[in-house]
Amino acid sequence: MASPSLRAVVITQSLAGGVLPAAFVGMEDRRYPHLLDEQTPIEIIELTVPAERAEALALELAATLKPQLYYAHLLDEERMLVAFPRTLVDIPRGDTDAIAHARRIGALFGIPDEQMRFAEMWDTDHPDAPTQPEASSR
Repeated sequence: MASPSLRAVVITQSLAGGVLPAAFVGMEDRRYPHLLDEQTPIEIIELTVPAERAEALALELAATLKPQLYYAHLLDEERMLVAFPRTLVDIPRGDTDAIAHARRIGALFGIPDEQMRFAEMWDTDHPDAPTQPEASSR
């Protein structure tokens, strides 16, 4: 049986120096292009992160993120860890107070509200995208 894990979603352009921290070596699953707000081309990195290391790795991401406009997130079926620059927020699934708290923190970093649709991210990878591609099998 596979050990529990979280899926991490990181924007390459959000990383200082454009590279993941060394602790993420060997965890990357795929990279693909995406249009942020239907205008800005970015690259998405998806990784599989062991659950027992999720908080530590999320903190490493938080330390690597550029100081404005970006966040990264890690999630499984029950929780989401949102890494903002030097800040980490834990959102249990369905916790509207935690989601509102995360959105307030994101606003401090200049992240547009429409890019922080955390409640939808358990079911839709990029809820800000104009149309969703066919669901991929995982």
